[in-house]
Amino acid sequence: MAFVKKINISSEAKSMGIDFYVPFLIILIAILYTCFSPDLESLQYISRIIEFVVCPIAAWWSVYLFLNHSVDKDKTAELTPNSSPSILSYGLIRVTSFFLIFLAAFFVLLISITLRYPYPYISLFNLTIIYAPQTVLYCYLGFFLMVLSRNIAIPLFILLTYIAVKYWTTRDIPIYNVMSFSIDMQLYPRIILLAVKNIALALALAIAGHFILVRRKKI
Repeated sequence: MAFVKKINISSEAKSMGIDFYVPFLIILIAILYTCFSPDLESLQYISRIIEFVVCPIAAWWSVYLFLNHSVDKDKTAELTPNSSPSILSYGLIRVTSFFLIFLAAFFVLLISITLRYPYPYISLFNLTIIYAPQTVLYCYLGFFLMVLSRNIAIPLFILLTYIAVKYWTTRDIPIYNVMSFSIDMQLYPRIILLAVKNIALALALAIAGHFILVRRKKI
């Protein structure tokens, strides 16, 4: 597992500059809104913030990690020839490492919701099933779109357009719903099914993104 050691999270974070802190800022704002929300009716607004702002920001680092790759189209040529561990480290391992950091911060937000609205109103288990799969999907969607397009504007535009369309039309337009549109943060069969589909789609995008990197390396 020596290739995992090649990932220098501190160095990667410094290379992003102030952009590295954007997900933390978004999560902090959501936590503050939760802490100062007046009553149970605020749950629907907290849910919208999570689904339309916090969860999509999981793609932020996935996109910015490959900013140099988008500027230098021959970045993969720096990898060791025929070295799949190097490609894995450059792609999926690097993205997943940063996603785990995001997930840790995200769970702080979920815990703050359970503290503000304790059981039986809200449970951490329910929140995890409802929202965590959405963050996984956005993370690897950002990774896939970035390595596919090699242009940072394209994944950002697609993600922002999708979120805006879904926010204004909810479920009216027949496009896949990443969001649960939950207003009470309770677990229902349709939400469990959505969570499974989001995870499955995220895995498919992660694998597809990896093979795009492998294929470009061989060209």
